[in-house]
Amino acid sequence: MNFPQKFCVIGLGPIGSILSAHLIKNKHNVILVEVIEERISEIKQKGLKIKDEKNCIIGNFTVYPEKFENSVKKVKEKIDVFFICVKTYALDNVIKEIKEIREPNSKVVSFQNGLGNEELLAQSFGKENVLRVVVNYAGSMLSHNEVKVTFFNKPNYIGAMEEKSNEIAKKIAEILTKSGLDTEFTTEIKKYEWEKTILNAALSPVCAVTGLTMKEAMDNSYIREIVENIIKEGINVAEKTGIKFPENFFEFCISYLEKGGYHKPSMLIDIEAGRKTEIDFLNKKIVEYGEKCGVNVVFNKIITFLIKGIESRRKNRK
Repeated sequence: MNFPQKFCVIGLGPIGSILSAHLIKNKHNVILVEVIEERISEIKQKGLKIKDEKNCIIGNFTVYPEKFENSVKKVKEKIDVFFICVKTYALDNVIKEIKEIREPNSKVVSFQNGLGNEELLAQSFGKENVLRVVVNYAGSMLSHNEVKVTFFNKPNYIGAMEEKSNEIAKKIAEILTKSGLDTEFTTEIKKYEWEKTILNAALSPVCAVTGLTMKEAMDNSYIREIVENIIKEGINVAEKTGIKFPENFFEFCISYLEKGGYHKPSMLIDIEAGRKTEIDFLNKKIVEYGEKCGVNVVFNKIITFLIKGIESRRKNRK
């Protein structure tokens, strides 16, 4: 592949909607896939609106996408790059659908939170065809066709699983950056993946269990101690796998989480909506790695079990 010409964005939550809108604004050929029919209908009628009042990216704008499907397997055009923007618990289903239509040289990009997503993709598509993006922007859906950008801690990072795919990773980074989503190529994508996972695992599930916002949790001395221990365990596990963090990484994590404000993490929102969470690719993954490495991960294990209990309770009540 010399130059990606056609993109497919799978999942029009905040991450996928922001990605799609910026690619389309920059005149790229994008097919949008979303299972929520009402979302597709609203976007068709009113456009996809980006509310970026603080100019975190490039400010407010509206685009009018022309290509939609409610299932990946219905996409008829040859796709150069698939951007997977669904929650991690939907990854297995997306993989099955991509398999039905993917061309041999098409690239598949995990544009998600979580640890080890790219390894799962590589089992189906080969390491040479899989890329990973660590996403450092966030947003919230104001309606089916409106997305509020909440922050962008620039840049995003993209990396390949094999050296032969570095050039296409660099090209995608260039395309994303020119579209406003500053993205850097790195040969250390696993380090950034661990950093983001530790941050997400530290506070999101704690807020989901307690119902507290990020600021409320960090201002509570009891909850803060739990958060600190989850971070320490994550750092210990990552370092056992060969990741090297800066000496002040723990302090960085605490400072970062203290700036969260009265914000509900997506896991708390999922719990409140009765949806499954991404715990399997966050704290549960840290537990799996930790147990293999012989690292104590009791805080990550307890918070994983608590989230699993809440998920089970809601499932049984349906």
